[in-house]
Amino acid sequence: MSAGPLGLDTSRPSPPAPPGPLKPTYAKRGRITIVACVYCRRRKTKCDGKRPICSQCQARDGRCFYDMNEEQRRLTYLRENVEQLSDQKSSLESLIQNLRVGTEEEAMEILRRLRGGTDPQSLAEHVQAGRYLAQRENSNSSQVTMAGDYSAREHIFGLTRVGTRTLPDNEIRAGRVPNAHSPLGSRAGWTVPAEPELVEHLLSLYFSWQHSFFQSFPEDLFRKDMVSGRTKFCSKLLMNGICAAGCLLSTRPEARRDPNDPLTAGTIFFDEGIYELRKTETPSIPSIAGLFVLSHVEGYRGRMSRMWDYSGRSARMALDLNLHLRSDRTSSDHLSPEAEIEEKARVHTFWGCFIADQIISFTLGRLPQIPTTAITVELPRISPEEDDMPWGPHGDKEEPLQPGARSTTFHEVAALSKIVNSTLLLFFAPQEVMRGSLLLEEFEKYKMWYARLPTIVSTTKDAPPHVISLHMYYHAAVLLLFRPFLKAKFTNNPLSPSEVCRSAAASISDLFSEHRKSFDTVGIYTFQLHCLLTACTIHIINVPAIASTAYLTKACDHFHDLAHWNEWATGSLTIIKGLVQKWSIILPGEADTALYRNTPDGLTDGNLDNASGHQTDVFRTSKRMAFLNPSSSVVPKRQKLAMPRLPGAAFLESGQMESDSDVELKDSKGKSTREQQSNFLFAPFPNQPAPLLEPIHTSMQPEVATETSVAEGFDGLSFDDGGGWFDPFMGYNSGP
Repeated sequence: MSAGPLGLDTSRPSPPAPPGPLKPTYAKRGRITIVACVYCRRRKTKCDGKRPICSQCQARDGRCFYDMNEEQRRLTYLRENVEQLSDQKSSLESLIQNLRVGTEEEAMEILRRLRGGTDPQSLAEHVQAGRYLAQRENSNSSQVTMAGDYSAREHIFGLTRVGTRTLPDNEIRAGRVPNAHSPLGSRAGWTVPAEPELVEHLLSLYFSWQHSFFQSFPEDLFRKDMVSGRTKFCSKLLMNGICAAGCLLSTRPEARRDPNDPLTAGTIFFDEGIYELRKTETPSIPSIAGLFVLSHVEGYRGRMSRMWDYSGRSARMALDLNLHLRSDRTSSDHLSPEAEIEEKARVHTFWGCFIADQIISFTLGRLPQIPTTAITVELPRISPEEDDMPWGPHGDKEEPLQPGARSTTFHEVAALSKIVNSTLLLFFAPQEVMRGSLLLEEFEKYKMWYARLPTIVSTTKDAPPHVISLHMYYHAAVLLLFRPFLKAKFTNNPLSPSEVCRSAAASISDLFSEHRKSFDTVGIYTFQLHCLLTACTIHIINVPAIASTAYLTKACDHFHDLAHWNEWATGSLTIIKGLVQKWSIILPGEADTALYRNTPDGLTDGNLDNASGHQTDVFRTSKRMAFLNPSSSVVPKRQKLAMPRLPGAAFLESGQMESDSDVELKDSKGKSTREQQSNFLFAPFPNQPAPLLEPIHTSMQPEVATETSVAEGFDGLSFDDGGGWFDPFMGYNSGP
């Protein structure tokens, strides 16, 4: 070991010198000019950075200006800008890495959100949080069996799918969804593409105006799970569906994809809901409710086929979970609070689904998916506490609060829907030959239901909109019962089907006007518009009566007021115009003006479905003909026209028009049962068939049997096929 001149050990290497400064210091260089003026940079001369003119430009008597403001000249600004760019670079690199190593599903989800306008940095943080939760969940989870993988529902954290678990045997037998206590990666993790304030606004609109009538799920349980992050009574599908429906009731521009186009309201949430629907593999309470809400949005846009599809899927899911069956456990079993909550949710969801099934089947003239004979659960209970909870129109602080009567409304809508179910099966799946007594028995059910209405919902004066809709539902159901039999008479009863229909149509129009008077156009959805259109089919055959003309004029005004943002209203106007054209009706001046208010002469509305290839004539001629009274001896020549359909409707009317070649080739004696019945039954809607007068699936010669039965008359019911008071307007054939 050798020592240096100062006695230090020189055999060991000397310690490294302390590190120098990470950033250069400018203490000896004096004042630094961060940004020179534009002209000094061009001349490459030293600039002192003085404002408003530097020394160099002042000496040259030249112009001097800077392309950066005072804040941007600061060194801290440049450093922060560099740090921000570095963070953005890291986020983009993180997303690229996830696209490389992630699954195909994760990659598609990342691309979908980037195209939807999600911030890359927040998306990267969302992905990383999701992966962390996925790893933690996988480390604690047990091995998943094949049965568990089939039955368990998947929990979504961030953008990853993790954590399936095996259901207990008793839950599998009961067909119940598992409890989902694990919170999502974020309280805003419902993939709702909007600010929390807008989401709460849309939820308030939906629960205030629509949910009070269509109570397809329990609101209190939904809101609790929404706050806690549980997925038992709340899901991404349901959340986005509610927001889409809320957008249809909102006037805020941010509720629309195009702020200037009201018809784009809710499309962002709807598309997100459809995306979640595609990922849904197992039935659950939120999925059942979410499907109905999506069907409502589709109906709002006039897409009948998809409306029917989503409603049917919702009903089948409810049947798959056995929601229609009474639980083996009774109240005497002393259920735990959690079990009671689940039982309440099951009953509530089923009746909400059942109501939706009947109303949509009633609207489209279709067989219901759920027959009442298969139901063993009791009607929803009436809760006085819930009835006393105040209701007020969301967004209108001037309106005083009033008792909401939500529980009683839900109970009565369900009870009325059971009668509607019976009527629909009587018409479209008859078990016996139609008799007058059957119609009178059905009518008696409706009258008894109406007579037993509780006081809180028995009147519509100053009532909430859902109570008004309840009464409108009743009158529309009565009209549905008797409208096909306008040309029939009861042989043993003085009741007149035509008089009942006139009264029901007038009541519907009055109720709609009452809603407009109290709430204007807010809270009007597809069902109410269909009821008004149903009433118009009666008003239109009673013109020029003063009352009918006034009702028809007012209805056309309502449709026009709603047409700019509701495609069902536009389709309703199209159908009325088609009926006027088909039946060669000459409307009184005020009704004619109201119907064609926004339609130029010689032009149609452009929303007819001409997929069948028929050319539809224009609705209005350039010069209106003089009005003809039904008793007039001069009757306009009837024309065979293609009947209009609501936009997107995929169903054909019972008497669909045929090409001329088909008519020539078809012998009059070979007419189908539907064509024979069309001479006696009134089925004006292009997407609704006429009822069946008797079961024909067991008949060897249904055409001959039906023709003979109608000609001879039914038990207690006879048809008048000649010279009826509205026969010239119906376009019916009076002879063979």
